[in-house]
Amino acid sequence: MNKKLIFSMMFGASIMLSTNIMQAQNAESYESLMKKGNDKFSAKDYISAKTYYEMALKQKSGDATAKKKLDETVKKIQEDGARQEVFYAHLDAGDQYYGQQKYEEALSEYEQALKVFPEDKYVGGQADAVRAILKERQDKQDAFDTAMSQGESLLAEENFDAAIMQFETAIGIFPNDKLPKEKLTEARQKKQLYTEKMTRFDNLMEAARQFGLRKNYEAAIDKLSQALELFPNDLQANNLKNDYQTAKGIADRYNGIIAEADRLYESKAYKEAKAQYQSALAVVTDDAYATDMIARLDPLIAQQDAEEAARIAAEQEAARLAAEAEAARIAAEQEAARLAAEAEAARLAAEAEAARIAAEQEAARIAAEQESARLAAEEAARIAAEEEARRQAELAAAEAERQATIKSMLDAAGELFAQQDYANAKLKYQEVVAFDEGNATATAKIQEIDGIFAQMAAELEANYNKAMSAGDQAMTAEQFAEAITQYQTALVFKPNDPTATTQLATAERAENDRIAALRAQYNTFIKEGDGHFKTNTFDKAIEAYTKAEELGLETYPTEMIARISEIIEQNKLYELNSEPMLLAAGQAQRFDFNKIEVAVRRSNYIIIKVRNPHPEKTFPMIVSFGGSGGKNGGFVLPIAAVEEEKTFLFRIGSQYKWFSEDNTWIEIISENNEVEISKLEISRSN
Repeated sequence: MNKKLIFSMMFGASIMLSTNIMQAQNAESYESLMKKGNDKFSAKDYISAKTYYEMALKQKSGDATAKKKLDETVKKIQEDGARQEVFYAHLDAGDQYYGQQKYEEALSEYEQALKVFPEDKYVGGQADAVRAILKERQDKQDAFDTAMSQGESLLAEENFDAAIMQFETAIGIFPNDKLPKEKLTEARQKKQLYTEKMTRFDNLMEAARQFGLRKNYEAAIDKLSQALELFPNDLQANNLKNDYQTAKGIADRYNGIIAEADRLYESKAYKEAKAQYQSALAVVTDDAYATDMIARLDPLIAQQDAEEAARIAAEQEAARLAAEAEAARIAAEQEAARLAAEAEAARLAAEAEAARIAAEQEAARIAAEQESARLAAEEAARIAAEEEARRQAELAAAEAERQATIKSMLDAAGELFAQQDYANAKLKYQEVVAFDEGNATATAKIQEIDGIFAQMAAELEANYNKAMSAGDQAMTAEQFAEAITQYQTALVFKPNDPTATTQLATAERAENDRIAALRAQYNTFIKEGDGHFKTNTFDKAIEAYTKAEELGLETYPTEMIARISEIIEQNKLYELNSEPMLLAAGQAQRFDFNKIEVAVRRSNYIIIKVRNPHPEKTFPMIVSFGGSGGKNGGFVLPIAAVEEEKTFLFRIGSQYKWFSEDNTWIEIISENNEVEISKLEISRSN
């Protein structure tokens, strides 16, 4: 938000004074301010009187007289504001009912408004207009009510054509009345729906009959069920459905028997199949299909009986042949056993000869192996001597390689140490000690690194303690975001520290609670601002949006303030001044304009942009308005002791005298000091 553009939000019959009014060296005296306040109070200009009494209290803080007069003035302002609120509430309700053609309700609201301000011309004119409408309507009302009542009854009876005629008659009586038009539309729609419903019903009935003729009873019953959903009590549809359900039961039973008979026929169970076909004839007498199938089955059954007899004879012959074959098999097995015994005796004689030959060959092999063993022992002694010589050479080479490795490891550790990579350097020196136990160089370096680590640990502890202390101080000051930062810093120095972790969680919860509270407060202000924005009460909307803006959560309130400024600028009625002009102390400057239509007065705002060229002074600036009959009202703007240009937005439409009278001028007087006025406009919220 551009902080140089400051809105002073004043609403109802009161003025919210800027809190930055400062005591000035050249300010008016207490007595002068009290006298002006009393004069304004006597003239019933309570808004101006309130400002003077408040300024007097600035001069003499706690003064009982000024405080008493201020309390009396505030009470008067509240009383006037309450009366105006009641008046405007009834006026708005009356206008709303009037627009809805609810004339009795509108007249009641207008009459309530006139009880507050009996002489109000606008409300009186509206009430007279409503009475004239009601008188004109009374002569036609009975005929209208009769037509509407009969139309409703006929519509309930689904006598659509007659209902349409009645609603058309009602429209002819009151062409602008919305209700008969709505009922006429409803009747026509219901007639169309009924016609479509009948067409659908007839189509379903015809489809059901066609399926019935084809004995597709299931499909026919489905169509009839759909038709009965449209007209459940139709006698013809119900009777036809019952007939088809009976026929379907018989058909289902017949088809089940026939299906089983056909299955038995296919599996050649001819006698069982014939019994099923005969059962089908009991369900559907003289059925041609069942009769035909029985005729087919008789010769098949005879043939099947003959085949069964032949099968039994064949089985008996097969049994005789099997017995003869079994006797022949037993004789063959006995001959085979005799031949096998003769073969076993020949095999045993052959195995004995083979064993003798093998024993002779084994004796020759053992003699050969003993000679080979002697030669092998001599070769082993030679190889052992060569192996010992090689091992000694390898030991010497290994020691040289070990020393080279130690030097390489020390060099690598030294390089890491030089780079201050102490952790990895220590690991390398530990590897040297593990490789060369007691290595003096590595041991000394490890001790040196441990000393460095101890110093670093002390520094980390100090930094940790410093961050924790700063976090605790921030928590005490309820600066939770700073506390979160400090506890996170502490965890950098001491990761996973339970105290820092706990404190961080506490700070985060507190910060979340703080943000949640701000968010709740912000949402309240935004809801309030949006509510006032919707009702075009822009001064109150700006006040709420400004409070939300100061919380610094989102840009939405700033955007809404800018949007309101744009709306007011776009709806400008009169631009009374657009160039900077100096108004001398005590000088009155009047700005004339044509009267504003009553219908838009309630939404009027006055926008004044001023600058104090002498910021060492604080003074009041009086804004009055009136018409040909003189002054009708006004208000006082407190000009603060700052040079910064300030824009005042005043909802002048909230003052009854602005709404009820034909005002044609605005006058500005700056007391005790000159002031620069760069803008004076009359605008409206919609």
